Amino acid sequence: MKTTKIFGGILLLSIWCFSNEAGNVQHIERGGKFMDQMPDYGQADTKRVDEFLREFKRFTFHIFSREKRTRELDNRIRNARLNLADKIEVFKRLALPVDMTGHRDELRMERMLCSVAPADLPLFKFVLEYDGDYKDMVEYVFSDIDDKECQCRIIKHLQTVKQQTGIKVLTDVDDTMYANLIDDRYPRKTLYPGVLKFYDSLKHEPFDLQIIPVTTLSARPNPIAGILEEGSLKSLAEFKDSTGRRLYPSALSGDLGSSVIGTAETLLREKLDPLHDKIPHGQEDKIGRVKFENFEKFSKVYPEYHYVFVGDSGQADALTAQMMVTNESAEEASRVVTTFIHNIDAKSVSPAFKNLRPDVVVGKTSAAGRGVIVFRNYIDAAVSAYMHSATLENLVTAEELARITSSALNQFQSIDFQGKEASGKRLREQYRQDAEESYKLLTTRPSSLPPETLKELKEIRRILDEKFLH
Repeated sequence: MKTTKIFGGILLLSIWCFSNEAGNVQHIERGGKFMDQMPDYGQADTKRVDEFLREFKRFTFHIFSREKRTRELDNRIRNARLNLADKIEVFKRLALPVDMTGHRDELRMERMLCSVAPADLPLFKFVLEYDGDYKDMVEYVFSDIDDKECQCRIIKHLQTVKQQTGIKVLTDVDDTMYANLIDDRYPRKTLYPGVLKFYDSLKHEPFDLQIIPVTTLSARPNPIAGILEEGSLKSLAEFKDSTGRRLYPSALSGDLGSSVIGTAETLLREKLDPLHDKIPHGQEDKIGRVKFENFEKFSKVYPEYHYVFVGDSGQADALTAQMMVTNESAEEASRVVTTFIHNIDAKSVSPAFKNLRPDVVVGKTSAAGRGVIVFRNYIDAAVSAYMHSATLENLVTAEELARITSSALNQFQSIDFQGKEASGKRLREQYRQDAEESYKLLTTRPSSLPPETLKELKEIRRILDEKFLH
């Protein structure tokens, strides 16, 4: 881990203290509720792990030969007969949060990861990604490990995973997942109606899951202010959809320079919310590009997946989205299914959003769905995805569109717009219009729908007729 991050950390912690939020952050313990609903990966033997780590960390006495050091470490791993759960625990303990990793640790991390069989790599990575602390796979591979050759060997091993169909959801948080910094149409911290069902519909994992895994893509710091990031993850993990499925977030954050810039600008916007239009957007271009660079790293760690990105019009997300679908030099970009940008309102849009290339913006009548889909609520987003099913490979199915619509309408009803009555009235009309469009699309061929979806349609009709009258 690079020592320069420590100095940046002092600045970041100072910025956070200015925001008066540091006192509200609590550390997420490993092995807590985040692990309760993980796919079954076995049970680690604590005694075996402890004994192995003592042996594994011993000097190899092959100072001048990396090849001999590698062979010795591989023999130690092989002789220990570790199961997958043991290897996950060992890997975590080789790079504990906040601790610095030296060359000896990096080589041991590399050999441990490369000892995982290709068939076990997806589960190995999933557990490390969504275990509730701030350390994710990108953090382990590209921050804890600085040696470029070591990184290349790891990436080469990760590419041994048999190609499979999977989609990971990358998302911004503020004003994308819930109203917070700029979007003042809703009460602050309101979870956008239908957003969790939308995420759940987009994601495709090779495991039977009762959770909704997403990766938050931001310019806030990861390795430096890890405990602060964990507090954010803990808050997000409190969100559940209407069936009780919990959000399981991981955090993919920016590099040191952009993290400082992104955090400072975000906190300024939050403190000076009434003046947000006058705050310069000069750093947004850099933030958007760093987000894209972090996406590239993420896609190297997960070569077996395709990707969907969800952001908003208030800061740098539009640039990130545009780069994801247009950057021809990045092999990873070809695996982006499409991107979505939440259009907050005209007075709050960023220069990045205003400067979106017209040819990448996807409308409902566009020939293809791959690009930047601009939406006003999550029913609208789901309708657009459903209308482009042919080119987006059924990213949102009829059944999922019905669930998203029903969920969004029900959740909208529970929002208290006291003090924001005019805004609530405008939003209600938008939700009604988009739900009617969804209903019309779904009832075009009702005979092709399963009974559960037909039941959902009746519920949508009932809510519209009883709760969303003109």
